[in-house]
Amino acid sequence: MKYYLLIFLLFGMANLSFSQQKVGEGQIELIKAENLEVKNGLRYIKSGKNTPRVVFKRDSSYLYCDVAIQNPETKSVNAYGKVVIEEASGAVISADTLLYNNTTNVAEFRSNVVLVDSTTTLTTSQLFYDLNVSSGYYLVGGKVQDNGNVLTSKKGYYRSANQSIAFKGDVVLDDTQNARTLETDTLTYYTETKDAFFHAATKITSKEGVLNAGKGKYNTETTVTTFEENATADSEDYILKGQHMFSDRDSDQNIVKGDVELYSKKEFATAYGDQLIYKEQSGWSKIFGGDEKYALMKRPFGEEDTLFLAADTILTINDTINNIRQLHAYYGVKLLTGQMQGTCDSLVYDYNDSTITLFQDPIMWSAQNQIKAENIKAFLSNNNIDSLHLTSQSFIIQKDTLENYNQIKGRNMIAYFNKSDLSMLDVNGNCQTLYFMLEADTITVGMNKVDCGKMLMTFGDSSRLENISFNKSAEGKFIPMHELLEPDTRLKDFRLRFNERPEKAIIVSRKREVEVPGEEEEKNNEPQKAKPLKGDLNQEKNPNQNRVLKAVKPK
Repeated sequence: MKYYLLIFLLFGMANLSFSQQKVGEGQIELIKAENLEVKNGLRYIKSGKNTPRVVFKRDSSYLYCDVAIQNPETKSVNAYGKVVIEEASGAVISADTLLYNNTTNVAEFRSNVVLVDSTTTLTTSQLFYDLNVSSGYYLVGGKVQDNGNVLTSKKGYYRSANQSIAFKGDVVLDDTQNARTLETDTLTYYTETKDAFFHAATKITSKEGVLNAGKGKYNTETTVTTFEENATADSEDYILKGQHMFSDRDSDQNIVKGDVELYSKKEFATAYGDQLIYKEQSGWSKIFGGDEKYALMKRPFGEEDTLFLAADTILTINDTINNIRQLHAYYGVKLLTGQMQGTCDSLVYDYNDSTITLFQDPIMWSAQNQIKAENIKAFLSNNNIDSLHLTSQSFIIQKDTLENYNQIKGRNMIAYFNKSDLSMLDVNGNCQTLYFMLEADTITVGMNKVDCGKMLMTFGDSSRLENISFNKSAEGKFIPMHELLEPDTRLKDFRLRFNERPEKAIIVSRKREVEVPGEEEEKNNEPQKAKPLKGDLNQEKNPNQNRVLKAVKPK
């Protein structure tokens, strides 16, 4: 009986001495225990039937465990068995083992470590935690779960103050709500805003496709994404590249900037530009050039040809609801195929109707033909230009082998083509034509001049005239060479513009340039004094020989 009483008195006195000891701020104190034993200068503290948990307190934080060993001098504690620390901030950390340094107020948790803070749960096998600033890190692999997001990495750094976790090494963010997986090497995740900033090469995989970028930001709640440094989006329908990408799926706002490249897998078409805006839900995209470069689109055209289209702005519409498939180009439009080239201010390519319509000062070239009207509409067959419909003030200039300029003028025309060669021309209204007669393609014999209401012309190989038919009211005459004066060789509104013909190298480079007429070009367009031509051979120079290209200065 005395033996049990002695034990009770010893335990009671020990408990009392701890509870009454003055403990300074920032020092740990024992609050509850059932057994306390001192061995080799260490305190062995245990729970029991009457006190099922050992309890320590430091400032506003509490430590719970089954067994603890404390150094009475440093006050440091090793805790074992269902270890739990509760912080005043609300964070709770549990583990099998705790090594607590009272001097630094840093705790090392081992085995089955779980940190719960608000909506965030961190699990790892080892966690170093600084209770001074409520932050910790793991180096042996860990997992964070936060509102449907699961993040794993080799290393992790948790900061309670700004509700952030920095991940390093084999980082994987599994956004289960939006069915997206992000893989990178370095990432910072903010639990309050749900923003994930990635600072290294990153891959995001979803049902829409795969995104790759050097760095950027992703919000797991709104799915708003920002990608930088060689960003690429690869989906079932397209591949999109750029230096900077922004995407907001809810508002359907998508912007790409810098070295933009958009490839359509269905159309085999590629667009290049400095900036792209697209509405995925509405089915349209708009690509812009910059101060020094055009936007450019290229796509297969015919069996072995390619269509190049350059402009300040290119808009594509793929409206599956209203069945609209069109391409619109605006400002400084240039188009080029092996068959034909053209320029205008604006253009509409209707894929459903297989037509290309050119507006505002449209002009086209095919072989040695210059084709001009107020409006030009090309009708396609098998992705080749089958015919051109010219509306109002139609004018065709054709350069022959001796560099004479045959001219056909009328209100409206329909020009039919066999590849790049003019095969038939139907002219309706106010028809006028000047046509030079050649002998063996070496001598100019004279010139035919015809005025009529309607005219039909057929051509052979190399757009060589074979037959002309007129209506009954036609008036015509033949002027031999020795009677022909220079002004007679030009119809009203005659203007050579071969120097404006787009060249592939310039279009592909996307460089903005203006055409400056050469000396001979300006000379050809000036009103000429009456003078005889130089007999048999027309020695007029090719205006293209003196063409000068001058780059436009950036605005």
